[in-house]
Amino acid sequence: MKDRLRTMRPGLLAMVAVVAAVTGLAASAQAAPGAAARLSVRSTEYGKAIFGPSGKVVYVFGADRGSTSRCYGVCATAWPPLLTSAKPLAGTGVQAKLLGTTKRKDGTLQVTYNGHPLYRYAGDSKPGDTTGQGLKQFGAEWYVLAASGDKIDNG
Repeated sequence: MKDRLRTMRPGLLAMVAVVAAVTGLAASAQAAPGAAARLSVRSTEYGKAIFGPSGKVVYVFGADRGSTSRCYGVCATAWPPLLTSAKPLAGTGVQAKLLGTTKRKDGTLQVTYNGHPLYRYAGDSKPGDTTGQGLKQFGAEWYVLAASGDKIDNG
């Protein structure tokens, strides 16, 4: 094996190292989310809704059962779960008693509100966008979440 590695072209070896580093970074970024997520309530075209720490609206997935997420793989790429590394914080308008977490298959903590796992939508390019509202993807519909903890089922 050592002899085989020595005969590999340096460029190929460098490329393998870059791929390994990028793959490792992506995995560690998913496994180690930032600080505690702070949620807040803001107005949208659908009424008052829950927003995540980046100022983007959060969604609930109709296929989830209780606090168990059913969005993994490609689904989680389009609809990234809202992760936290500590107990989530209640900002303006958020009911602290409705905040919680659920453990994902990879051991990370996903923020929940009123028992619903929370997600962002990759198609929302700026704070306040709600382009994921009512979309049917990955077997169920996606909804913006009201401050009450219920999905907003209009739009």
